[in-house]
Amino acid sequence: MKVTASEVHGDISPQGVIPAPDGLRVGYPGHLGGYSRECALKLYANDAQLKAYAGIDEVIRALAEGEIDTAVVPWSRGHQRPVRTTHQALAFWTGICVERRVFRAISLSLLGPPGASPSAVRRIVAREALFEECDAWLQQNLPEVERVECLHMADALDMAESRSDTLAIAPPSLARRPGLVCLAQRIEDDPGRVAQFAVLRRDHSRVRGQCFSCDATVDEGPGNAVLSGTSEPAG
Repeated sequence: MKVTASEVHGDISPQGVIPAPDGLRVGYPGHLGGYSRECALKLYANDAQLKAYAGIDEVIRALAEGEIDTAVVPWSRGHQRPVRTTHQALAFWTGICVERRVFRAISLSLLGPPGASPSAVRRIVAREALFEECDAWLQQNLPEVERVECLHMADALDMAESRSDTLAIAPPSLARRPGLVCLAQRIEDDPGRVAQFAVLRRDHSRVRGQCFSCDATVDEGPGNAVLSGTSEPAG
């Protein structure tokens, strides 16, 4: 089932919130937070202990080794575009299952220091996947600008904040970070894109390479939830 942004409305329903036992440790990728952190916050209603990791590999390793109890990670970018790092990690680590998946409407912006002008920019910094999602907009509006790939969004924002000729691609909520403003909004090529995020947990009955989904479908059933609204600020 394909879900569009127009179908993602309202906040997460009460039945979508996961009851969190005392001391539940929930990990997510990206020290800045962004969408994975937002999903974790809304799903667990601030009852869990949230912990950020550098990337998807690191948070899934932490789950497999018992450092955390649950992980919230990107699952797919739009319809039938799986997040390769997530699926590769789940094929490697022992005994992890997908407890549920949630949908989130995604939007991207061009961020830079106050006073910066897109017409004067010399380079744009972002993760590879974000360049792919904004390729048509960049070709039309900034075709001559150098594209610099980085591993983590935090690196892109650090460069944009410290250089007047450098901009970063990121969720618009991260413009709340001191030293950055939003210079262009909705630059994604597919404005109606909805991403999926997965809630992972350990299941020791499974062996390596046998990750499975506990939810029977990929729609808005009991095992899934729909999220909307703006991202949480960096954190």
